[in-house]
Amino acid sequence: MWMKVRTSAENAKFKNVDGNMATYNQRVVASLIPDDSGLSKMKFSKLNTFPLIVLTIVALTSSSCVVGKFPPDEHNKVAKPLINNFAAADPLGVLLSGNTTIKTDQTYNPSNEMLEGGTDTQLISSLPDYSTQELAHQVAMHMSLVNSFTAPIDSELGFDSSKLPPVLWTEHGTLLNRSQRMLFRLQTEKPQETNPLMYIEQLGLLLYAPLVLDYAPTNDRMAAIIQRLNKTPAYLETAKENLRSTSGIRKNAAQEATDGVIGLIRNVISEQLAGSLSSDFNTAIGDAVAALEDYKSFLGGLAANDDWRAGSSFFGEKLQLETAYPLPDLATILKDAEGDFAEAHDALISAAEPINRRIYGGSRPRNDYRLINDVLEVLEGENRARNNQGMMSQMEKDTDEARKICNEEELAPVPEELQLTVVETPEFMRISVPLAGGFGPSASTGDNNALVWLTPAPPDASRAEQRDRLTTNNIYQLKLLALRYGIPGYALIGAISSQMETDQHKLTHLIDPLPAFYNGWPIYVTETTVEAAYTGDVDFIWLKYKLQTIGAAMVDLQLHTGNMSTSGAVEFLTRRAYMESSAARALVRSMQVNPTTSTSTYLGWKGWQMLREHYQETTQDFSLTSFHGKALQTGSMPLIEFSYAVSEAKGRLSFNTGDND
Repeated sequence: MWMKVRTSAENAKFKNVDGNMATYNQRVVASLIPDDSGLSKMKFSKLNTFPLIVLTIVALTSSSCVVGKFPPDEHNKVAKPLINNFAAADPLGVLLSGNTTIKTDQTYNPSNEMLEGGTDTQLISSLPDYSTQELAHQVAMHMSLVNSFTAPIDSELGFDSSKLPPVLWTEHGTLLNRSQRMLFRLQTEKPQETNPLMYIEQLGLLLYAPLVLDYAPTNDRMAAIIQRLNKTPAYLETAKENLRSTSGIRKNAAQEATDGVIGLIRNVISEQLAGSLSSDFNTAIGDAVAALEDYKSFLGGLAANDDWRAGSSFFGEKLQLETAYPLPDLATILKDAEGDFAEAHDALISAAEPINRRIYGGSRPRNDYRLINDVLEVLEGENRARNNQGMMSQMEKDTDEARKICNEEELAPVPEELQLTVVETPEFMRISVPLAGGFGPSASTGDNNALVWLTPAPPDASRAEQRDRLTTNNIYQLKLLALRYGIPGYALIGAISSQMETDQHKLTHLIDPLPAFYNGWPIYVTETTVEAAYTGDVDFIWLKYKLQTIGAAMVDLQLHTGNMSTSGAVEFLTRRAYMESSAARALVRSMQVNPTTSTSTYLGWKGWQMLREHYQETTQDFSLTSFHGKALQTGSMPLIEFSYAVSEAKGRLSFNTGDND
């Protein structure tokens, strides 16, 4: 699939990192800075109240710049000060990177290769700043980096990035992609104006994270919750000022999530903060809850429409940035997914036939749909949990089993101290996490706590829906969910990332990680683990889960770029991918709210497969545990840079999408 490997000798022939990517970067920049964009036309003189922007411009136009002569210096003068400044806009990302304080507004001194000056910025109790002034500030920051990193080599700003040493070359690609994604988000997607759910999920996670992650002393984290509650009214006022309109599906989702955050404060945080902090909490809770209830009321009057489809242009641009390797057109992606789906379906049918004979002993059912459902009716129906707590208890056992498998099969380096707890998905996240999820640990060296989220049927669900959800999460699928969302999936990302050498490396490769990297890894490593350790019924349910993962990408594409209806999407997932109806409805709703997520997960999974193939071709003594440990410790970055980093510059991926390479 679109991939070949360059050897180190062949690399010497290339003056630029990759011709296709350089062309793509310039094309993306052009699309991100339209002529009719008010923000793109904003003169820097209007931003002079922001010290950072002045600092950035000085760095970019410094008279000490000798074009193309010292590329590490030219890269570092732009990149190093901005790494922390970018991070300051993402308090949750900073906490997940294992930091609570960063130094912003620094300058880079090439003579001693160090950052100097700056201001200590505390983020342990921060909420994101979505004010108009701050958003303009962020646009200017990211635009300054993109303009510099994509400038022609012979221009005043330009330098030859191919001459960067490996660690800076990968940093260069990572920061460029992140800035391109941020500019797309702020200038094209504009969630600050159209997505009321974003504000609530960010608030909820920043109130929730201190309860479950160990990135700072307990008293500091609990005190930070109270400080965030005190800031909640102003935060939500900014949200109301920004929001212009939304889709009806997002409006309803945001209202539900707001109720979930109120429940988190009243029912969970209140218990955790009992004791010495209860007085301060009781003072903060009233205004915070009142602000949330007012926000929900405001949403009732927010202009809404039925237009939730992203559209082909938006979907394609966003997907390209979330995968960060050259993709064919959307029609080709869909065709490839259909081919993968057909192959996965054939494998499922082949696996079902002997199981059907074992169970029923008679002749094969008249069609494939009946065959699969007859098998699933027994395997899932007879092996389901009896209640939500039963699911949690079973999954706790599965996480212990997963750890043992990883160690015995030498699949991944699971730290002995990593602790995993299975809990119900917080209510405010159940729109975006319809079935299961993972959270933490942070990359702090002292944080060994990770969570697996399992989403139960809604409280008002019928008995049939509750049974449907328990059937979905049968004992075999729970093993897969334990792998994907726990060990060695999401939980291992934070655990291994804590071994990164410097805080700045963590801030570079963990803040706003590339979606394809972050969401593709758990699917890839689940498949790898099943292939190494499971046969029989577990393997059969994996084949079904694999089919559903590919099917979800197909539905995501067709919902947002075609005319597939939501009922048609549910029918496809239930009839063709054999998903239980309540799970299918929940997944489709999540797709309406979060376009591209299922597709970038599928493509990220394929990216990890390509990366592993590349690593095997460029490494003499291949070891899964070595490859996985090295890859996770490297952190999130675009696939071409990623391949270069994990294979120690012995070769990097090159893609062929039909253009000249």
